[in-house]
Amino acid sequence: MVSQELLEILRCPGCVRDGPDAGLLEHVGNWLICGDCDRKYPIRDDIPVMLIEEGERFRDLAREELPETPPAEEHQPLSVVPAMPSPLDDRQKLLLALIGLAVGIGLTVLLVVWFRWMLSTRNVE
Repeated sequence: MVSQELLEILRCPGCVRDGPDAGLLEHVGNWLICGDCDRKYPIRDDIPVMLIEEGERFRDLAREELPETPPAEEHQPLSVVPAMPSPLDDRQKLLLALIGLAVGIGLTVLLVVWFRWMLSTRNVE
C-alpha cells in the first residue's frame, strides 16, 4: 500500500515543471493518473513507477480499460554507445606530466650530446 504522505507529494514528472500545483495525481486502484496530461503511472509491488515512458504507455487507455494489475515493464533494448574514457584523476595527470618532462629532458640531452659530437668531429677534420 502506498502511503498517503507519499501520494500527497508525488507529481507527474512530465507536468511538475509547469508549477507547484501542476501534475497532481489521482490514486485509482494500482494506478496514479495525472489530472493535467492523463498519463497513467502503474504501482507495482506497492512502488509507484514514476517514469514518463511508463506513463506514456497507458496514456491512451481510458480509466475503465486499465487492468487491475499493471502489466510488467517493457524493456527496450539498450542502444550501443561507445565507451568514453574516464576522466583522469590528479595522480594520473601528475604521472603523465612527469613522463612528459622526463621525455623532454631526455631528448634535450640527446640533442646536446649529438650536437657536441658533430662539432667535435668537424674540428678533427
